[in-house]
Amino acid sequence: MADLNELKKAAGVRAADMIESGMFVGLGTGSTAAHMVNRLGERIQNEGLKVTAVSTSWSTTLQCRKLGIPLIDLGEATHLDIAIDGADEIDPQKNLLKGRGAAHLLEKIVASMADNYIIIADSGKKVQKLGEKFAVPLEILPGAIGAITYKVSKLGGTLAVRMGAPGKDGPVISDSGNLIADAKFGIIDDPEKLDFELNKMPGLLGHGLFIGMANKVILATPNGIEEF
Repeated sequence: MADLNELKKAAGVRAADMIESGMFVGLGTGSTAAHMVNRLGERIQNEGLKVTAVSTSWSTTLQCRKLGIPLIDLGEATHLDIAIDGADEIDPQKNLLKGRGAAHLLEKIVASMADNYIIIADSGKKVQKLGEKFAVPLEILPGAIGAITYKVSKLGGTLAVRMGAPGKDGPVISDSGNLIADAKFGIIDDPEKLDFELNKMPGLLGHGLFIGMANKVILATPNGIEEF
């Protein structure tokens, strides 16, 4: 079986090779997206590819600066030709669960601006139903944490504020200065309905369900690249 990192790299390279000169590009966050950004940097240096990019996180921004990828601030962008990102879970309808890297709000803004939203991942991210492996990440205005906790419970979920890894005290804070929490619902039989209910909650700024947004999924499998 191929090395997992090599599978991620293969998916990232395939997606980066879809970018054409003159495009406005959204660049995602995560381990697979990092391979895509590396490949884009190579193409700019070796092929003279000319793009204008926006980033979904500080980690991707720093990577772009190191590679010489031209960036504009997300707030300056109005439209993107293509956006490429990873995902934590992908169902057969191309619905996604994202946000383990705490960048899902900015990632969803970028996805909403793109004519073509491409997801890159290894085959381990494919599931039959969302929620099989992970909770739904939330980005919450700090003053709304109590209200959101209660409303999530009314939907049958349990909410926990995400805490920093060992060595970091306190909760995980998004790049926009908000709390990151995880809502466990178990298997999500109706992701469209849950998406609708979460979108109604004032103070919940963003959640990790990306329903009907992806145009193409590029999966790196031990047998090669699968696209759907």
